[in-house]
Amino acid sequence: MSDMIKMIVLDVDGTLTNGQITFANVNGVLSEIKSFNVKDGMSISEWIKSGGMVSIISGRDCAITKHRAEEMNIQEVHLGVKDKLKCLKDICKRHKILSDNVACMGDDINDINMYAFCRYSFAPADASEINKMRASFVTHAKGGEGAVREMIDILSNIKD
Repeated sequence: MSDMIKMIVLDVDGTLTNGQITFANVNGVLSEIKSFNVKDGMSISEWIKSGGMVSIISGRDCAITKHRAEEMNIQEVHLGVKDKLKCLKDICKRHKILSDNVACMGDDINDINMYAFCRYSFAPADASEINKMRASFVTHAKGGEGAVREMIDILSNIKD
């Protein structure tokens, strides 16, 4: 964990996943299917074990995301969020974390407002062009393919 960064904030679709949302009709019940990268999950778990905090802020409300967050012991999970920056500021206020102690990752325009607030911002390799231009770092990995792992590796090597 970085000495300066206390919390990482993650979007879900296009960051923790490859951005594809698959629907399946199982016995008349419509189900949503997502895939998460185990390397991202391992690095998130290690970040938390080392004393770091992880927050998920997603525009979509999805039971699968909630389940995956529980598996990784992520305490701050906010789904169906319209204003991600307001949500992030509320989390920081509750936990008494300064914006200088926060890094975020998102892949599309609804994540950009968090970029300027955080000390470091990250965009996956396949993020929108505007996100890649505005991010502090662009990962080599695509969303859902180890981008979060790469983010955490970078943060772990920054000497603040």
